Amino acid sequence: MDLFLALLWSFVKIGCVGYGGGPSMIPLIKEEVVNIQQWMNATDFMDVLAIGNALPGPIATKMSVVIGYEVAGIPGAVIATLGIVMPSLVALILLLKFVTLVKDNPKVKSMLKGLRPVVVAMLAYAAYDFSSGALTNTVTWIIGGITLALMIFTKIHPALFIVAGAVAGALLQL
Repeated sequence: MDLFLALLWSFVKIGCVGYGGGPSMIPLIKEEVVNIQQWMNATDFMDVLAIGNALPGPIATKMSVVIGYEVAGIPGAVIATLGIVMPSLVALILLLKFVTLVKDNPKVKSMLKGLRPVVVAMLAYAAYDFSSGALTNTVTWIIGGITLALMIFTKIHPALFIVAGAVAGALLQL
């Protein structure tokens, strides 16, 4: 399969099943990019994830840009990005009127309630899966633990944790 077509198809598949937004897509992206297509290894994927989290905007879109660029340069970045946003763009355009009609339907509400725990589980799995590459020594465990506690018990904006993590990594030469 042509590389550009493979990029497009890989990210269209992810975009089609990525209910719950960008963070829930991370395990899907990893499976496709690392395990199936083998365009990068797990360490490189973690680096892409770190870069994506350090920049503003939707994580899945940023990751598609970086991965597409790594695989096939600027055209690859454009194709991967189109692939990941195309399913929701098409669905929104086609279903906009219909969604407003069914959003209060009890069956639709029940379906969404059933999907929410799946999204939470996918996010938890992503955290578990990436922990071995991110929590590599006592210092990184401490940084992760403090960050988690502060996120749970304070109202500090998550962007500050990203900046603090980057600064800590630079100062501690992690």
